Amino acid sequence: MVIDLEHHLEPREVWEKRGGRPGQLVMQRAPDGTPLRPLDDSTHDVGIHLKYMDIAGIDMAVLSGTEVGSLEEARVFNNHFAKVVEQHPKRFTAFATTLPLGGKPALDELERAVKKLGLKGVLMNAQVSGQPVDSRQLWPFYEKVSELRVPVFVHPSIKLEGFDACKAPYDLFRTIAREFDLSLATFRFCAGGVLEEFPDLNVIMAHFGGGYSAVKERMDRYINFMGSDFWNGKPLISKPYLDNYNKYFDRLYFNMAGREIGIESARCALTNISPSRLLFGTDYPPNFINDGDGMRNYIEKIRQLDLDKKAIDAMLGTNAVELLGLDIPA
Repeated sequence: MVIDLEHHLEPREVWEKRGGRPGQLVMQRAPDGTPLRPLDDSTHDVGIHLKYMDIAGIDMAVLSGTEVGSLEEARVFNNHFAKVVEQHPKRFTAFATTLPLGGKPALDELERAVKKLGLKGVLMNAQVSGQPVDSRQLWPFYEKVSELRVPVFVHPSIKLEGFDACKAPYDLFRTIAREFDLSLATFRFCAGGVLEEFPDLNVIMAHFGGGYSAVKERMDRYINFMGSDFWNGKPLISKPYLDNYNKYFDRLYFNMAGREIGIESARCALTNISPSRLLFGTDYPPNFINDGDGMRNYIEKIRQLDLDKKAIDAMLGTNAVELLGLDIPA
């Protein structure tokens, strides 16, 4: 079974509000002109998703939205996802949308989405209103997610803060800055006390954690070399620092999206991430737009990795079934 752990869909009313136009590919932009996301019919049309999932050989997709501007918009996403899952229970499940810093009303909406609508996790961004993932302002959100016993899916931030160096006459802000942001979030989950404070919290990092595997050895070295001074003398995790940091890293899950046929990124990730923590993903439709054959090719390249069949099957689907507690219809 192949399960896509990063598969985006928008309700049509949200798509239209963001500038979507039938039959056209439109780039939604920030007020300063920075590209945010492409919008075409596949952004909202479930039939198009099913068509390309069938071409690719994807059995089920886990739907997720993107950053929302209001709790009302989050409810629109959650209600729409529940309806799509009800209509296509063999093909879709979904993550909830809420405002992690929205206080009790937002946490109540998350509880409704999980308990009443049956959604299987919750989306957050690598920055939340400019706050990093280890901000203590997010503690009530993590407490609620842990209580609900669902994973949190950490997606690249659509609107970034603190990456002005990536403002350039080419698309660095949307391409590499979002990966930097994910990589920072990956580290901050491990070294910033989140996973120590919330031992039952399951976290899925998008896009191989922004490619964090490529810099992990460097971060290991500095934690080992500097000890408590790494945190300016106020450690956010307990001793032994390096052992605990690595223990928390090994608790993270990572999806394999954001690289199109990114098999070299997968090989890099496998140098320090167990196949039991990797989850297939496509980032469709922003990636592989109208390209079911490309998604099929990526799946085949994963199957050709030098791993046993059990590990391959785990990355492609079994890990997702276990993590999300999916009851796969016969």
